[in-house]
Amino acid sequence: MRNPALAWIGHPLTVIAVVVLLLNDHLFKPLWPGVVTGKLSDVAGLIVAPPLLNLLIRRPHLSILLTGTVFGLVKTTAAGAALASQAWTLVWGPSLVLADPTDLIALPVLYATWWIWNHPDARAVRLARAVVVIPLTVLAVAATGQVETFKPYSAHAVDVIDDMIVVATRGGRQPGPAETGFASGDAGNSWSSSAIPVPSPSKTSACVPGRPDRCYRTVATRLKVEEFRNGRWATAWEISPGDQDRLARAYASERPEDTEVVASLGIAIQKLPGGYVVVVANGADGIALRDISGAWHRLGWAERGFDSSSAVSLTASGRYDDSIPMAALMAALAAGLVALGCDVRRSGFAVAALTLWVGVGLFYSGVNTAVLFNPVAVLLAMALVPAGATTMVMSAVRGETPLRVWMVSTTTAVVTYYAIMMPFYAWSAGWLGYYSLASGLSIALGIATASAGTLAVIKLKDHETPEAESGR
Repeated sequence: MRNPALAWIGHPLTVIAVVVLLLNDHLFKPLWPGVVTGKLSDVAGLIVAPPLLNLLIRRPHLSILLTGTVFGLVKTTAAGAALASQAWTLVWGPSLVLADPTDLIALPVLYATWWIWNHPDARAVRLARAVVVIPLTVLAVAATGQVETFKPYSAHAVDVIDDMIVVATRGGRQPGPAETGFASGDAGNSWSSSAIPVPSPSKTSACVPGRPDRCYRTVATRLKVEEFRNGRWATAWEISPGDQDRLARAYASERPEDTEVVASLGIAIQKLPGGYVVVVANGADGIALRDISGAWHRLGWAERGFDSSSAVSLTASGRYDDSIPMAALMAALAAGLVALGCDVRRSGFAVAALTLWVGVGLFYSGVNTAVLFNPVAVLLAMALVPAGATTMVMSAVRGETPLRVWMVSTTTAVVTYYAIMMPFYAWSAGWLGYYSLASGLSIALGIATASAGTLAVIKLKDHETPEAESGR
């Protein structure tokens, strides 16, 4: 056997385990999430991991022992799960591995792995097969650590079926059921899970049964309901456009394609003894409910249905994108470096300033990643930031940069940061009505302050030049 390590990873049973791992994680789990598909990943992974590890350390027994030990630590300790999450994040992007002691039931499969090692496949095609299997094996093992995606909840349709208010919803942890629902038999006071299908899209207007003169309708793209009375349509309930804009930001997803609309999408009316209730599906904001007394309430997402106490407060601070402070920091740093560079005007300074800028960005992203931190980014930043800063300062000193230029450049960076952030602070506090307005003001103020700082340094440089020439 010229290459037993390749023969092990190319063994037919190992190849089968790789195929099972890929099919299970990318097909079976989304279709049939549950205990069986979860444990199947553990079984197949324990067969695949030792021969893959053996390619690096060339110690079969140690590879099997390390696989079992690491698997046990990851599945039984929070620290082990966190470290595994970091390792998978480095290889495959943001990932999450969860501790689950019940997964230890798969450990005996390591005997099968040992048996495969001791019964190599002697056919001549094993080397070619191994060449194909190795990248697939790495892909299959890495794919098992992917984070479950979360899609924002959305109430997208509503109807009254068999004297029950039924709201069709979607969202939650993915993979999972694409459509869910909640039903209420007591005029929206309590809710329970429901599998009753609701037509989608649902009706956007409805009349009180037996009262064709009393109708309600939603307004497209708005959180708003109009009521037909006295021969005309009038506003019955609404959220102001500014507050609706803030709610849309509150429910925004990290992935724009997963963001659900915040607007009234459907309406239904339930006739009750002594009156009626109106229910409106409001997308990501949950539902609006007109109770039998005529009062309107916003009901947000609760553990089992909807509840008024769970509705996002309209007076709460608005949530802007988490990336905004980072973008402001990087823009401010760039503004300060450009202003300083207008005095230094050395190619070495430009390279050093760019190195510092990249290093700061790597450090910020490394310590703010979804799973603890990204040590590779942090370590690289720890090398780039001191190197860039030191070279930049040395280049500026050699260019005899005056102290006042340093002060203007530093001030430019600080003022630019707050100029960019102030509109978002104002929007969050409710002083600006729309997020788009805050974004536009932020860009305009950032450009203005950065330009002012650069022009100030250029003016200082121009004033110094005649003095320097007269001194000579």
